[in-house]
Amino acid sequence: MIRMAVPTQDPRTGIYIFRRVVPKALRPFFDGGKSEYKRSLDTRDPETAKSRYPAQADIYEMKLAAARRALLNQHLQAATAMVDTFLEGYDDNTLRGIARKLASLESEAFSNAHGLMRNAPGARYDFGTPPALTDLKDHLSRQQMLESVPDLESLPWLETIRRVSTLPSLDPIDWAIASIAYQAGADAEPGSELHEAIGRAYLDRLCAACAVRIEPSRSRIIPAPIIIVGGAQPATSLAAAITPSKVAPTITAVYDDWSTFKPREPKLLTEWATAVRRFVALNGDLPVDQITAAMLRDYRRTCAGLPSRARKDIASLPLRDQVEAAKAQSLPTLAADTVNKALSGLRVMLDHAVEVMEAIEENVGKTVTSLPRDGNEDARLPFEPDDLKVIFSAPLPEKSGVSVETLFWLLLLAPFTGCRLEELGTLRPGNIREFDGIPYIAIERDRRQVREREGTHRKRVKTSSSLRHVPLHPLLIEAGFLDLVERRRAADEEWLFSDLETNKYGSRTQRLSRVFNDFLDGIGLSDPELVFYSFRHTGKRALRGKVIGEIVDLLFGHADNKVSSTYGRGADMQTLYDAIVKISYPSVDWDSVIARIKAL
Repeated sequence: MIRMAVPTQDPRTGIYIFRRVVPKALRPFFDGGKSEYKRSLDTRDPETAKSRYPAQADIYEMKLAAARRALLNQHLQAATAMVDTFLEGYDDNTLRGIARKLASLESEAFSNAHGLMRNAPGARYDFGTPPALTDLKDHLSRQQMLESVPDLESLPWLETIRRVSTLPSLDPIDWAIASIAYQAGADAEPGSELHEAIGRAYLDRLCAACAVRIEPSRSRIIPAPIIIVGGAQPATSLAAAITPSKVAPTITAVYDDWSTFKPREPKLLTEWATAVRRFVALNGDLPVDQITAAMLRDYRRTCAGLPSRARKDIASLPLRDQVEAAKAQSLPTLAADTVNKALSGLRVMLDHAVEVMEAIEENVGKTVTSLPRDGNEDARLPFEPDDLKVIFSAPLPEKSGVSVETLFWLLLLAPFTGCRLEELGTLRPGNIREFDGIPYIAIERDRRQVREREGTHRKRVKTSSSLRHVPLHPLLIEAGFLDLVERRRAADEEWLFSDLETNKYGSRTQRLSRVFNDFLDGIGLSDPELVFYSFRHTGKRALRGKVIGEIVDLLFGHADNKVSSTYGRGADMQTLYDAIVKISYPSVDWDSVIARIKAL
């Protein structure tokens, strides 16, 4: 009786865990090389643990599949080198001879299966389920026809090689695999990953040698006698004969494989799924070898004409009709960055089809350029002095999901830290620290233990340069920011702004961003180029000319793309503090602002 896997309870804590042994061969490619995969189910209740177990099992299987693919890829590299060494000096004619012998053995095995011949040498090879007797006769007639045409004689051999590659085992070429492994001094037991990899590499070489080559100067491909004999052509048409037996996967199938090849961010999965869905809506779910650069350029033009945030009645229309509606109604269309991101999604899919699935030889998406960005305009404007005066004197809205206190603190932190909205929204009490008497904000990733805890949305950073330390401006300390941090620590809160909710993509500021935009509209700052990100531009402008650019970039998490900036990353805390205190906004009555926040 098979025992089903169940949660394991930690005897020390009583908390249930998901626990599986990682196969030894896969450990170098699985989660840091550990021999065991363990994840806390964060509960002491057995029923809750059982309900959480399947999700962890799915993650484990996904990681295991990715590790197997990585191991196979590694073996393929080694196997290709072994095959190249073994076949050194073999010309294509010799390899075609091997393929022809395999085709002969296949025919003999099929014939023997129908009792047409006994004790056939090829009968010991398993070439899969044989065709029906009538199909076999047609197959032999077609093979004879094709082998009599110089340009097509290798086609039956090529088809045999491709059929061998789809068999559950590689018995027909086991002799070759054993010879290659013996010469390389490798242990390649039948059924092992290396055995399979050597077989695949060997078949690839045979396929390349048997590729059909049409001589362009030949005036006639099919000899007349073959057409006339018997008064009719063989049952299988020539068009079918020259059609490759291998069918390329569709773009949707490639996306499905890419999405499960290794763990992906949920938001990225959604974005690329949308990109593929739009392409399919325009062209159908085409095999990737039929996708052309012209199709991708048409896709780019169509996406550039789609309305942004279209109404439901327009969004339900076919894509080209949406474009026409946007033109007729002068609707705003997708930004160049959005279009380029969608185009990138298709390039990624085609790249996956080339590099991982090996379904096509080249990525036509790389020949299609992205839309140019308007370099004359900045998509975000800084807040002017009068804008800041209005922002910090206006009453704050009471909205569900974002408390007035949270909105106030984020408004106060933004111009004096230059932090991005998500960086502030994902602050934990432990991210506020002190060094040499200087309190600072640590913009950093969560530790691994926190990232892997089920149910916890991990923090992200935009780029590696985003990891930084930002000293607290004296005004923030005077306003009581450290008191807020201590209250959150005393309450053992996970987040500094605990009223913000995490969406399905792990973002904690989606709702906050909408509330802030509505707030700006309500106080007369409705310019679409004025958003929360404008505070970063405002802060940079406040320091321009007062602090050297390298220190400003360190404070704001920008990379200057200079090699020298990667040496001795970071700066002395006192240096950073001396820079941050130079931020000032004289147009705002900060005493009244501090009084308001303390009243909250």
